[in-house]
Amino acid sequence: MKKLLSVRTFLVALVMALAISGTAMAKEVTLVNNTGYDIVVLNCSANQSNYWYDDVLGNTIWYNGRSIVLDFDRWAMSDTWDFKAHYDDGYSDEWYNVNVRTVNTIILHSDGTNEYL
Repeated sequence: MKKLLSVRTFLVALVMALAISGTAMAKEVTLVNNTGYDIVVLNCSANQSNYWYDDVLGNTIWYNGRSIVLDFDRWAMSDTWDFKAHYDDGYSDEWYNVNVRTVNTIILHSDGTNEYL
């Protein structure tokens, strides 16, 4: 009886650990556009990549003053990401080495700086 209880306890602990680790891996990052411009393309890539991935906005325009949420759990290949924003006036900004596991919000400012919360 003691072995059965130990095995049962182990299985319950294992299931709970897997459930907790699954939710701990989920990571959403909110990006806020305070640049003064609308963003028409947003590329992201894992930091170790040599190329930009497709536009994560799709056919959507990311309007100034608005925020978007990116789900990095679905792109779990890296914790550190690079971003490139293309503005409606033809200019673009890039920022590198953002650890999405330690950042919850990125605010893009009109002076080209970003704030990480």
